[in-house]
Amino acid sequence: MSFISPALRVGDAAPETVQRMEMIVSAIAALIARRFLREPKYMALIVPLWGWLHRTVRRFRRVPMVAAPKVVRAAQARRVLAPRVRMPTGKAWLVKALGWEAAGFGCQLQALLTEPEMAALLASVPGVGRVLRPLGRMLGVEVGPVVVRVRKPRPPVVRKPRVKKEKPWSPGPIRAPWWPKKQA
Repeated sequence: MSFISPALRVGDAAPETVQRMEMIVSAIAALIARRFLREPKYMALIVPLWGWLHRTVRRFRRVPMVAAPKVVRAAQARRVLAPRVRMPTGKAWLVKALGWEAAGFGCQLQALLTEPEMAALLASVPGVGRVLRPLGRMLGVEVGPVVVRVRKPRPPVVRKPRVKKEKPWSPGPIRAPWWPKKQA
């Protein structure tokens, strides 16, 4: 009987890191509840943002240390998704909305990301960077190496030079002079 061990997850390999991440995100969620209730334009974001933050921590905990091959099923049932609230997408928008307290949590996240254990985790497991990059963007923190996709260069387009057709010379229309006539 063969036994296949489950993939090692980030939460199993680095429980202290996951616990610190949970503490930072919980503090951000409490700050969001306290400050966004005062501002009517952000009130609709509280619950979706809370859900997103807690899902991010769960995803961070469950990221596999070894990339498992994806299984594609031919007959997957499609879910009907409820309309979502669109989150702002600007860089450091949460810091702009919440002020210095959110900047403090961004500094804590930056300190966590620069620790050797977390830096090694970011370098070895690309899924960790994909999970944490949106949170870092909200707080204005760079997460891991920036991935820049380079497009293949297009072959140069060779265009034939345009040849101007020469028109026969004509004197043009006769126009009245622009200066007024002197009256005698």
